[in-house]
Amino acid sequence: MQFKQELRNYLLIIIIGAILFFPMLGNVNLFDWDEINFAEAAREMIATGDYLTVRIDYAPFHEKPPLFFWMQVAAMKIFGINEFASRLPNALIGILSLLLIYSIGRKLFDYRFGFIWVLAYTGSVLPFFYFKSGIIDPLFNLFIFASIYYLSEYYFLYLNSTAQKLIALNKDIIFAGLLISLAVMTKGPVAYLITALVFIVFWFFSRKQARFPFISFMLFSVIVILIPVLWYLLISYKFGGNLVNDFLLYQLRLFTTQDAGHGGPFYYHFVILLFGCFPASAFVFRAFRKNTANTLKQEHFRKWAIILLCVVLVLFSIVSTKIVHYSSIAYFPLTFLAAYVIYSLVFRDMRWKATTSWLLGIIGITLAVLLAALPLLLMNINIFLPKVSDKFTLALLKSDVVWGGSEYLTGVFYFISVIIVLFLFYKRSVLAGSITLFSATALALFVFLPSVAPKIEQYTQGVPIEFYKSLQGKDCYVQVLGYKSYAHYFYGQKSLQNSAFYKKMKPDKFEEWLINGDIDKTAYFVCKNTSAEQYLIHKQLQTLYTKNGFVFMKREVNKLH
Repeated sequence: MQFKQELRNYLLIIIIGAILFFPMLGNVNLFDWDEINFAEAAREMIATGDYLTVRIDYAPFHEKPPLFFWMQVAAMKIFGINEFASRLPNALIGILSLLLIYSIGRKLFDYRFGFIWVLAYTGSVLPFFYFKSGIIDPLFNLFIFASIYYLSEYYFLYLNSTAQKLIALNKDIIFAGLLISLAVMTKGPVAYLITALVFIVFWFFSRKQARFPFISFMLFSVIVILIPVLWYLLISYKFGGNLVNDFLLYQLRLFTTQDAGHGGPFYYHFVILLFGCFPASAFVFRAFRKNTANTLKQEHFRKWAIILLCVVLVLFSIVSTKIVHYSSIAYFPLTFLAAYVIYSLVFRDMRWKATTSWLLGIIGITLAVLLAALPLLLMNINIFLPKVSDKFTLALLKSDVVWGGSEYLTGVFYFISVIIVLFLFYKRSVLAGSITLFSATALALFVFLPSVAPKIEQYTQGVPIEFYKSLQGKDCYVQVLGYKSYAHYFYGQKSLQNSAFYKKMKPDKFEEWLINGDIDKTAYFVCKNTSAEQYLIHKQLQTLYTKNGFVFMKREVNKLH
């Protein structure tokens, strides 16, 4: 009977995940840079038949390992090279993530805790959004958090078992090492850095109970490097040692410089998690106090969750490059701690505090106002256009985008939901309030994203992507000028023969050749209106049209300067 009930619970979670994550995955173009970048790497694997090498514009791409791209390749083989296939892996990873946290919550507490954790995760803003995207981080985070769980299992037994039992603990270390090895193959060595730091910090706070498990830690570390080393050896044999050196230098550059202009203050990720992981973030502050009702194992994992959250916050606050998804691994411990607080409020003796209501009210109402204000602002953007001084931004905002007129109602719905939730919490109906809050957040996002994201995309990149799609199947060159983009590769379905790599040129030399060289086929160019003049001095470039801040140009084969 218990097995059948648990099976029903797991099936219910799969159904919930499928309903939340699968619909409308392909109803909007992939966004520059990351989504298109990753999908393009997968597309070029298919185009070249080389599934070992990550490439962008057909040149070896040293910034990312291949595991996530292999998943995208598999989806593209089944569903075609499109947005749905590019995002499908993360929808599946989302379901696996929900099954994992339910399973951990059920083992540590009971099925009620597992469902509360699933509710907190699916009903928080960024965790919900990431499983409908085509970026690497959901898979990367899943591997890391699963590894942290196995490490916590190992360490609990290490602290509470006799020496004879320690031999059997190596299975947890092996599982943890294999998972981080896969995480390294997904995004890079920062996966090992995070887990190693969490392991060492936990030992530091429990050092009076036992010595540092050096042999187990070394076994974990050796297992981590096995798969990545094999891949890097194959790549080094194929391309020489420079690719590995470039990869390591890139990882170092992310830590020491503001890559691609992504900088920010030290507190950047604190703010991102407070607002981006709402409503879970409003509960988390109550979880830092020890609760005497906890069992040894519950208290043990609570400490691991707190340490993981703190390590991620401190580590990525130090890193010079500040990007939203860098701290996304914190969604797991943060939602666990939120679920822990809600569970303690409902099923234990923890008391509700007015400060939690205030925090929920302030952030919740702010979010509701933003959900309503953004579409209202864009619907009435003509009122504000005289105040926009930037030429490119002004042209973008003048884009002919058709709004339905009701998109702001999502914000109104969420505002009413927050008021109802605050009333429920005032009446100390914590379980009903929590279910209402997280469900309303998930529903608001479920409606808001497909209704607003396609319109935002029309402002930002819709016109150039439409241009690239019109050139699919044509044997021509397509180049962006003066700004960085991957959209012309993916949506133009660029072939190997039309790449700088095939021509054995560096990218800057290839661009110069396309503008002034003896080209062998028609070349098309896209640039922003703010930089068009510096390219239009070349008389061989013919302006096709200007739209939404982008200038589209063409150069025929016979038009030499």
